[in-house]
Amino acid sequence: MNNKISIFFSADENYARYCAVTILSILKNSSSPENLEFYILSPDISQQNTQKIQQICTQFDAKVSIIPIDLSLFNSLPIVQEHLNLNVYSRLCGADILRQCDRIIYLDCDLIVLGDIVELFNTELEKKPIAATPHVQFPYQDIFRQNFDVEGEDIYFNGGVILIDSIHWRKNRYGELTLTWATKNANKLHYNDQDALNVVFWKNYCHLPGVWNVEARLYKEKLLGLPQNEEITKRMQNPKIIHYTGADKPWASKKYVPMRHLYTYYSKQLSQSFSWYPSKHEPKQCTISSLLNFAWSCLYFRTSYNINKIFYNQNL
Repeated sequence: MNNKISIFFSADENYARYCAVTILSILKNSSSPENLEFYILSPDISQQNTQKIQQICTQFDAKVSIIPIDLSLFNSLPIVQEHLNLNVYSRLCGADILRQCDRIIYLDCDLIVLGDIVELFNTELEKKPIAATPHVQFPYQDIFRQNFDVEGEDIYFNGGVILIDSIHWRKNRYGELTLTWATKNANKLHYNDQDALNVVFWKNYCHLPGVWNVEARLYKEKLLGLPQNEEITKRMQNPKIIHYTGADKPWASKKYVPMRHLYTYYSKQLSQSFSWYPSKHEPKQCTISSLLNFAWSCLYFRTSYNINKIFYNQNL
């Protein structure tokens, strides 16, 4: 019986250390790290950083392989967000490249895993080809439905954590289908391949429990006073993955980044245990000016929301 837990990433040289921080968080919180096998699709990770990642995995008896990928495959595709590059499209090729894997997890490199990844890997897919976490409080859902030809009711999902039935994926050529669709609709994409994945798997993906992809922004929105339903509150109370979506990353931004302390903890562990230090200073907290600006934003949003609520109730 094959007990291997297969996980893959897309990371270039600039993201090698951030990917390593994510891997370390997985290994530290896994019930059976010796059964984990990591694959990193990369155009350019150096030999030096490859050896560092291998050293981390070896200490936990886990396996890792760096898989070269040619980004010219994606030259016809756009990059909409400035903090991304063409390597983001590599995740569409993972299940096809790693043909030895019958099931595999894709993870972004800007997240921290707090739960046991084995539990995620063993999630029942309910005969669906993939599982992902539906977005919450995401106004883009309406724009997405207006721009793209999707029918019926479903929820737009975040592509940073995906459990894939690789056999099902390859049999139905989903990688090729998604890339072809993305190429034909390149001028309409707002969130790169995530839009394409949502069109292809609309009403055909298993909804993962929200705790497996808790966006850090939710904690910021709570402080701002934005309303949050019971499901959002529940996923925030017991996160198994914290995902730093958006441009403000915990290793770079001087603004307020919710749950930054979790990234800082594992980054520090990487430095202390494996002598892999950040190439640039990583802010442990936001600047005083940014904190004051955020505090003002919280006061403004909360006051505006309550005033609007009072006027709304008076006009009922």
